[in-house]
Amino acid sequence: MYIKIEDYCAATGVSTATAGRRLSDVPFRIPTRGRGRKHFPLAAAVMTLKAKEADAVPELVQHARDLCRGDPYVEARALPIAESFVDWCEGGMRDRARAAMNGFVVAVSNSRICTPTIVRNLEPLKALFVLHPDVTRWILVGGNPPDVDNLAPSFAVANNAPALDEYHLNLEHAA
Repeated sequence: MYIKIEDYCAATGVSTATAGRRLSDVPFRIPTRGRGRKHFPLAAAVMTLKAKEADAVPELVQHARDLCRGDPYVEARALPIAESFVDWCEGGMRDRARAAMNGFVVAVSNSRICTPTIVRNLEPLKALFVLHPDVTRWILVGGNPPDVDNLAPSFAVANNAPALDEYHLNLEHAA
């Protein structure tokens, strides 16, 4: 899920300059037919909010768009954002994030796609799973939980190879 800087300003009440400063280090996308507007990952944008702006989260979620139009693929480059997002979550959000990641592992384990190549990548895949639009929305605002049993297997297949490459590349850099 992605938001535009205008949506961030409207939800938080900050100026475009302040929003631009806060989001300057956040990777962005410029979608086709996006008219050159930057779209920032919602999970990264909410982490830039000040404590007094916490009530802006539901409005940000309401304005967020799924640029992939239902495709379960999440760019492997977003792995650091996903990990930071889970660490940033508190209270009910943290509980929902953990429930989503645990549900992901259980759903993949119980599915036919549970193969050694998928199992080897469960850690980065379950971290990326929090960036699936339905999961991110649920983590941030609650409501009805996503159907993890149906989402997880297709998500694991769509994201397995890129997640493996990115995860092992990060491990090599750390060593």
